[in-house]
Amino acid sequence: MSYVVLARKWRPQRFEDLVGQDHVGRTLGNAIESGRVAHAFLFTGVRGVGKTTSARILAKALNCMRKPGTVEPGVDPGPTVTPCLECPACIEITQGSDMDVREIDGASHNGVEEVRKLQDSLPYRPSRDRYKIVIVDEVHMLSNAAWNAFLKTLEEPPDHVKFIFATTEVHKVPITILSRVQRFDFKMIPARAIAGRLRYVLDEEKLVADDTAVALLARQAAGSMRDAMSLLDQVIAFSGGRLVGSDVAQVLGVAGRQALHDIARALLEGDAETCLRQVGDLADQGFDVTHLARDLLSLLRDLVVGKVTKKPEELLDLSDEERHEVLALAQASQESDLLRLHQAFSRAYDEVARSSDPRAGLEMLLVRLCFRPPLLPVDELLHRLAHLEKRLSDGGARAPQRPQDARSARPAEAPRAGQRPPEAAQGDARGRSPRPHSPRPEGDASADDEGHGDFGAPRDGFDAAHGAFDEAAPLAAAPLATAPLGTQPAAAPPASAPPASAPPASARPAAAPPASAPPASARPAAAQPASAPPASAPSSVPEPSAEATARFDRLFALAERLRAESIELAAIFEQTVPLDTDEPHLQLALEKGFLFEKQLTDRASVAVMENVLRAEWGEQATLRLVLNSTEATPNRTLSAERGRRKRARHEAAIDEVKRNPRVQEAVRILGADIKTVRVPEV
Repeated sequence: MSYVVLARKWRPQRFEDLVGQDHVGRTLGNAIESGRVAHAFLFTGVRGVGKTTSARILAKALNCMRKPGTVEPGVDPGPTVTPCLECPACIEITQGSDMDVREIDGASHNGVEEVRKLQDSLPYRPSRDRYKIVIVDEVHMLSNAAWNAFLKTLEEPPDHVKFIFATTEVHKVPITILSRVQRFDFKMIPARAIAGRLRYVLDEEKLVADDTAVALLARQAAGSMRDAMSLLDQVIAFSGGRLVGSDVAQVLGVAGRQALHDIARALLEGDAETCLRQVGDLADQGFDVTHLARDLLSLLRDLVVGKVTKKPEELLDLSDEERHEVLALAQASQESDLLRLHQAFSRAYDEVARSSDPRAGLEMLLVRLCFRPPLLPVDELLHRLAHLEKRLSDGGARAPQRPQDARSARPAEAPRAGQRPPEAAQGDARGRSPRPHSPRPEGDASADDEGHGDFGAPRDGFDAAHGAFDEAAPLAAAPLATAPLGTQPAAAPPASAPPASAPPASARPAAAPPASAPPASARPAAAQPASAPPASAPSSVPEPSAEATARFDRLFALAERLRAESIELAAIFEQTVPLDTDEPHLQLALEKGFLFEKQLTDRASVAVMENVLRAEWGEQATLRLVLNSTEATPNRTLSAERGRRKRARHEAAIDEVKRNPRVQEAVRILGADIKTVRVPEV
C-alpha cells in the first residue's frame, strides 16, 4: 500500500477533532441538534485551516446511519453531531466515493454548462443517503454566468439538497450569493494549538521530538495545520525517528531560536561585532536573510510584550522553554529601549526585504541600532538636581566647574579694537551664528529675528486687532493712543537718553562720559554695571489702574455672554473701543471705515447686544455706537487689551521660570539654553 501523508492520515473526522475552529464546530453541532440546518454554507479562510475537512464532517453528520447493528432496519435515526465513522455512508464520504456527496472544484467546473448539468441532477432523490450534498471547493473561480445560473437553485433548492462552498478569496464571491448562504470564517490556527496537535501526531507515530523542533514547525506553519503536517513529513524524512531543533532549522532554512536570542542580546548590549558575526554565520549556512529579519522583528515584539505585561504567557505564542528565555532577556532591559528598538526595526524591515542585498541591509540596520544613543530617564535627572540643590542649600562643596563654566565665571572685559563682543564669541562657541545684538535689560524677553522673544514672548509691536506685526512700531515706545482706558500717558524720556539702538556699555571702548551724560540712575539697564540688579524694561504704557482693570473685566464678561448668543457678533464687539462713560450706559467707538460697521449697526445685532447688556448690567443699561470716532484706534480695543493681558501673563511666567533656582542650576549643570516657556491658556 502506498504511503499516506500525515495531512491526510490525521485529518479530523469529527467536529471535536477540529483544531482552532471551535466556533464552527459548536455552531454546526447546535444547528444539527436543533434541526435548524441551512440549505447552503460558505466556508472561508486561509489555506489549510480546515474548510474542506469541515465540509466532509458536516456531510457525514447529516448522512450518518449509525454503527451497524445499533439501529433497527427501516428506521431513520436522523442526523447526528458525532458521526459513527463505521457505517457505509461515513466510510465512503471519508474515501471520497459516496455517490450522493459530490466534491467538485470551481476551477474545473467554472462554466455555465457544468452548473446546468449539476442542476439537472438535483431534483432526483439521493440513491442511499439522507441528503444529496454538493461540496464546491475554490468556488470563487466560477464565472459570472455560472454564478447567475446558481442563483435560483441556491435560493430555493430541493429539500434533500445541501450546498457547501469553500473559498480562500471570499471578496470574489458575488454579494447575491453571500446573501443566500450561511458564512463561516475560519481563523488562522495559533502556533500553540498547532504545536499541541503536532505533539499528538508524533506520539501516535511513536516519534521523539524536543520542544524547540515542535515550536519551529508550529511557527513556520503560519497558522495552517496542513502546512505544519507537510513540514513535519519533510523533517521526519530528514531526521528519522528523532527530531532536534537544529536539524529542523537546517531543513526549513530558518534561524534557530538560540541564534535569534544571541542577536537580540547583542543588539540590546550594543555589541555590533557579535551581530555581524551571527548574521554572517547564518547567511553562510544558507539561511534566508529576509526570514531572519522577520523572525528578529517577531522576537523584538515578544520582548516588549514580556516586559510590559503581567501575564505574558497569555500573549506570547511560544513554548514554555522559549517563553522563559524571552522573559529573562526582557527583564534585563528597559521598556523604553525595547520599544525604540522595535519601532526602528519595523520601519526599516521593508527596506531590508526589498533590498537587492538583504544581508548588507540587515547588517547595517543592526549596526545602526547598536550605536543608538542612550536614554537618560527624566526622573533620574530630577533626582540628581534635587540632590544637588540639597547639597548647595546645606552648604556642601560645590561641584567642580567645567571649562565653559569657569570662563563664564570670569568678569567681562572690554573688547579690544576690532574684537567682537563676548556675546558674539559665545554664540560661535556653541555652534550658532550670533544674532544681531540689541540692548535690553537682563531678563527682558524682547523679540528675536522671528518676532518672538527667546522664550516665545510676542514682540511689543504686535497688533492684536489685525493679528500681525507692525514692523514700523518701535520696541520701547508707543503712541499715546495705546494707553489703556482710564490711565494717563507716561512722561517722555529725557532728550539726552541714549537711543534704543545704542550698543551696550560693555561693547564700547572705555571712555570718560560726556559732561551732558545723565546720571547713572537715568541710564538704561544695559549700561548699568554687571553687579547691579537687573532693571525692568522701559515702557511708555503704564499699568492700568484698578478701576480700569475692573471695568475691562466687566466688559470681558459682557463679551462672553454675548458669545453665547452669537460668536460672530462677539468677535466684532471685541474690535470696538469702549469710551469713558458711567455704567450702566455703554458707548462703543468705531473707527472710520470700520470693516464690520454694517453687521454691528444692524437692527438685529443692536437688539441682541442691548438684550445682553440689560441682562448683564440691569434694565437701565443703554447702548450707544459712536461712528467715525477719532478715539477708536486698534490699540484700544477689547481685543488689544486681551492681548496685552496675555503678554503680561507670558512675561510673568518667563520671569518666574528664569528666577526658579532649580531651572538656573539645571541650565548651569547641563550647559543648556531655555528656548521656550509654554504658558497655558486662561
